[in-house]
Amino acid sequence: MADTFIFARHGQSQANADKIIADSNSPLTQVGIDQATEAGTALFGRNIDIILTSPFIRARQTAEIIASQLGISTAQVRVIEELRERGLGELENNPKLKNGLWYFTSDTATRIEPRKDTLARMQHCIELIKEIDTDGTVLVVGHAVSGYFLMQAASGKTSVADLDPPTEIGNADFAEVTIRSS
Repeated sequence: MADTFIFARHGQSQANADKIIADSNSPLTQVGIDQATEAGTALFGRNIDIILTSPFIRARQTAEIIASQLGISTAQVRVIEELRERGLGELENNPKLKNGLWYFTSDTATRIEPRKDTLARMQHCIELIKEIDTDGTVLVVGHAVSGYFLMQAASGKTSVADLDPPTEIGNADFAEVTIRSS
């Protein structure tokens, strides 16, 4: 059972470069490909043997690049639907007009996925991660906002009212995460 994992955000996507709110189809830019390659180099020697990834193309591309850098077979890269980014409804594919942290804290935009639902989805992801039987390290490749909620769920947060102030991890940056025992 995994009690720790490494979370990595995807590399720069075309939507990041264009300053628009991405949907599921925004691929990595060349900068994002280079960032993912650098992340794979930085993660070398961390005993990663399983990679879980969001189904969104930018995360899958990042996971595949890192897997290649680490010599991990594609069979060990698993797409987990629940790792997708927070749904931002009608804001998707439109210019990013708000401060970045607004996307972590707002529940007011039309058809935006409620924070409580994002947190519950990430709590389910933590349960999936905990069930993985490995002697190595699990790498989870995801997104800025849902990644924040994933790390909050790992720390034992169960209510939106109890969440720590949001922080945004940079493109292709990563952090070690300990799953708090319940």
